[in-house]
Formats: sequence, C-alpha cells, structure tokens
Amino acid sequence: MKWFLMILVFIAGIYYLNEQKEKKTQVEIKKTKQIKQEEVLPTKPERVYIMRFSKETLVILRGLTMDVNPDVRFAAMELLWQMQDEQSPAIIKNMFETETESSVKQNLINMLGKDKTRISLHLLAEALGNYDKKTKISAVKAIGGFGNKEAIPILNIALNDYDEDVKIEALKAINSIRKDVEADKEKLIQELEMKPIFKIE
Repeated sequence: MKWFLMILVFIAGIYYLNEQKEKKTQVEIKKTKQIKQEEVLPTKPERVYIMRFSKETLVILRGLTMDVNPDVRFAAMELLWQMQDEQSPAIIKNMFETETESSVKQNLINMLGKDKTRISLHLLAEALGNYDKKTKISAVKAIGGFGNKEAIPILNIALNDYDEDVKIEALKAINSIRKDVEADKEKLIQELEMKPIFKIE
C-alpha cells in the first residue's frame, strides 16, 4: 500500500509539472502574439454619446464654413467635426484646398492632430499638398505626434516635397514615430514579463 501511494504521488507530480510546463508554453506564445500585434488607429473618434442636430441646423453650420469671418469658419467646422457630421471630412478637404487664412488651416491641423484616427490622418495628408509651407510643416508635426506606423506612409508625401524644410520635418516626424513605437513595444514587453506565468488555484 505504501509503495502504491508513493507511485501515485510520483505520477501526480509528473502530471502537475507537465501541466505547468504546458501552461508556461501557452503564456509565452500569447506574449509573443501580443508583442507582434500592431496597434491600429481607430477609424473615427470613439464617443459614447453624440448629440444630433436637425437637418436645417446642419445646413446652416455647413454654410458657415464659408463665412467671411475666419473665426466663424473654423468654429462651424469644429462643431461639425465634433458632431461627426458625415460631410465634415469633405468640407475639411475643401477648406485645405481653398482656405486663404493661415490661422484657420493651423486650427484645423491642431483639431485633427488631437483625434489620432484614420480619418484625421488622411485629412492631414491633404494639408501636406497645400501651397503654404507653414501649413505643410504643421501637418507634418501633427502626423509625427500620432506615434503609429500607419502614419509613416503618409509622410512619404512630405519626403518628396520640393521644400527642404518640409523634408527635414518629415524625417524628424518619422524618427519620432519610430521612437514612440519602440517605446510602446518595450513597455508592453515589460508589462507582460511582470505578469505571473501561472496562478495556483
């Protein structure tokens, strides 16, 4: 009976060690997958609740984006953007093409740079094609603040710009994104290493 119990304990010990080894392997595989997984930009800003306006109000707001007063133009556009109006991306694109007031374009770039979404990234790409050097440099800096690999192909536009200052800012922005992505990966690795491999239940 004594030998039988010892053999049972021995078999149970081997089984337990194999189970723990299997769990450890699964955790390592999961860690590797998490590290390899790229952080993807959201398509649009994620807001829990968005107030809806009437069609009449929306038409008035869209019209105000062409007002003679630059402050009114930007205020109307900012409100439409925050409401996630379906026409706001097209209006912003048009404003980058036709807007003559530099301050309005700067405000639009700052607004888009805060959201860090795919829509805002592609709208900032429109600003890179602007005739105004200051607008292009501001757009490059805003894109550099995204800290995501998805922003790098957009900066190719600025790398091919005829202006040397725009190219230099694009190189700085790409380097800033590289540092941000690497820092995020290192932080993720550290967090995963700090978590216990298995729990005794």
